[in-house]
Amino acid sequence: MIQTFTLDDVVRYVYHEMSSQEAEKMKEALLFDTELMDLYQQLRSAKKMIECNSIYLEPSQSTIDKVLEYSKEYELQVTSQ
Repeated sequence: MIQTFTLDDVVRYVYHEMSSQEAEKMKEALLFDTELMDLYQQLRSAKKMIECNSIYLEPSQSTIDKVLEYSKEYELQVTSQ
């Protein structure tokens, strides 16, 4: 039976979130499916760029304030019902 892999599966593979059995099947599929291999290489490249460029930024204080304010308003709406 031929296994088809989705974008989500490739992301899981790139981030090592697959079982060893799934990963083995993915490795085999990558050998024979050029489109899947292209997608894998693009995602791996994007992951490396993110990690190398320190894009892991913290949200601004105004963003945090907006989220907290929304949360307070939502809680008031829920409790008043």
